[in-house]
Amino acid sequence: MLQIEKGQDIKQELLHRYKTILPDELIKIWEDNGLARLMGEYLKAVNPEDYQELLKETYFRGNISIPILVTAFGDIVTFEEGQYIGMVKYKNGNFVMLAKNFKRFIQNLGDDYFLEKYFQIPQYIEAVNKLGKLEQDECFGYVPLLGLGGSEKIQNLKKVKIREYIELISQLVGKIGM
Repeated sequence: MLQIEKGQDIKQELLHRYKTILPDELIKIWEDNGLARLMGEYLKAVNPEDYQELLKETYFRGNISIPILVTAFGDIVTFEEGQYIGMVKYKNGNFVMLAKNFKRFIQNLGDDYFLEKYFQIPQYIEAVNKLGKLEQDECFGYVPLLGLGGSEKIQNLKKVKIREYIELISQLVGKIGM
């Protein structure tokens, strides 16, 4: 069973605006838990409007993608073409498709192979133990950036603001997928 922690409530206007656009399962999470945190706070539900412009500016499919979740490492999970779940992995400069639909994505979150392949759960646990829990607008970022010769070591992680981290990486590598 997926671990979900209640987050900040979602305004009714936002729910109404996305009810026919986003998957029913995500809308149900929003209704019951607001901007919930999932998987021990590794994933955070986000207001798509807070990240939509940033996604358009930094991801080649940003104009057909809706940001729905952010990982503890500043990756944006997207809803694309009305069904697919993808992830823009800014720190690595690439993107992956995670599932054909949101229901399958949620099911995959219970699969150890899937988690190991796409997420950094052990590093996250270590980072939380070392640096503490993240705020809604924070992620763990590598300093120096991986693209500037940094390495994926725990001692190189710092708490950073998600948007600023993504913007900085994008200035370095350009639009993801181009």
